Amino acid sequence: MITFNVGAGIFQRGLEVEHILTELSLPDRYETLSRKLGTNVTNLLVSPHSDTISAIKALAKDVSTRGEGVLIPVYGETGVGKTTFVENLDQWLADSFVPTVNYSGNLTYDLLKEMVEKHSRTLPHNNKKILPINIDHRENDPPSDGELSAIKRFLRTNNSEVSVILFWPETSERIATEVSERYVSISGKTAIDLPLKCKGPAIETWVDIAKHTLLLANGIENLDSLGVSPDDYSPREFPSLGAYLRKISQDFNANILRLQAEMERNISVIVTFVSESTTPGVLSQLTSPGRYGFLEASALISVTSQSVIGKWWASRRGLLTRTIVQLNAHALSLPPTAAASCIRNFTDKMEMFDIIGYRKYGPARGVRDLERSDLGKILADETISRFEARGTPPEDAGAAFDLLSQSGFNLGKDKKLNVVMKDAIEALLKKNERPFVKVTAEKKLDFCSLIPDNAIYRDDEVLCVEYTWRKGDFLATKNRSTSAQYILTKLQGYARELGWVND
Repeated sequence: MITFNVGAGIFQRGLEVEHILTELSLPDRYETLSRKLGTNVTNLLVSPHSDTISAIKALAKDVSTRGEGVLIPVYGETGVGKTTFVENLDQWLADSFVPTVNYSGNLTYDLLKEMVEKHSRTLPHNNKKILPINIDHRENDPPSDGELSAIKRFLRTNNSEVSVILFWPETSERIATEVSERYVSISGKTAIDLPLKCKGPAIETWVDIAKHTLLLANGIENLDSLGVSPDDYSPREFPSLGAYLRKISQDFNANILRLQAEMERNISVIVTFVSESTTPGVLSQLTSPGRYGFLEASALISVTSQSVIGKWWASRRGLLTRTIVQLNAHALSLPPTAAASCIRNFTDKMEMFDIIGYRKYGPARGVRDLERSDLGKILADETISRFEARGTPPEDAGAAFDLLSQSGFNLGKDKKLNVVMKDAIEALLKKNERPFVKVTAEKKLDFCSLIPDNAIYRDDEVLCVEYTWRKGDFLATKNRSTSAQYILTKLQGYARELGWVND
């Protein structure tokens, strides 16, 4: 039972070292999504049916009043949401329950008692809430008479400071009913009739849940346009939400493998804006809030809707999402501190810098300044989750870049700068002992006609860096549309050269 709170802003991934196609997935079980997102998953839950909430409230009141725990068999088809329900009782009824504990040991009085006593020491000293315990490892393996007696004794004589409810999930209504009848026969009636039936989310919500899960698990919008969309599956053809998600997940995974197979070699692209801008500026509006620097199709189109390139991509939204994903496409800024330092310290002659006294320290200084930038971090395989300011850039670096820009970046001058950046990148990779085959500048890729500014060849991937050298504070708000158009034009070129579109 999962949904996505768009406004929560509850997680953010950093710059991705691995190609994104190796990471995309659609989890079809709560356990899988929980492992992927950790505790953040608790913010994304659909409240259980009101009947279920009422039943749990009655049980909680009974346990608190009697001072005695209870065993609750819970049944429902695979994928209906039993685990989600039991694992998140403290979300549904925060006033009555502490977080659920999973128990997978032997069902003996001593072990159960030891577990609860140990866990109770982690709870607040004045805790009066109930501890839910999930016995999730014995499905279709009901307790023996001896185990049931041990459970009864534990629930009745548990003298720790925390009250407990044991939940026993089952897919079989028959087994759940049998366990309930045996338990009631030796312990007496409970506040509700047992077993408890787990009711999943309304079937009308399944399509949105699938879309939200896809977004939540990957932090990327519009993945349903890659070729597998929850809209194309009828929920009423499936017995449970889990079964519905499982089918979409299998088809989604098969589609991702197909997209990977289409690439002779994985290609990643980083569009790098080199200017006097010291922060990502408008790039933060064009990239994903869930994956730092990763381009967002809808944002790119929305700010360029009246441009020729914007209209071209607007009619090919699915292709744009595919292009961004298959190219693992990011947009980053390279501030003056790194850019000017690389140009200064990886070139032998730069008379204009000598005139203003911008000192040359050597390649080691250039590498140091480059690896402090977002571009340097991603090249060195260092994950970051957001722009990390390193203080105000030195005045000499700003002045040096301004002087460089005054000389112009056209007429092939930018190509010379790209060659210098190739040397800086190569030195950075060696310094950080990052494996690579070669680094090129302004050369056609070995396996297609693309000519990136820089290309870093690795064993299983080529990382292409496309620079746009600009005057002034280029990433200011006034240049948002211009920046987006440049990115879209660059992506169009890649899509055409790779044969994904013919026009």
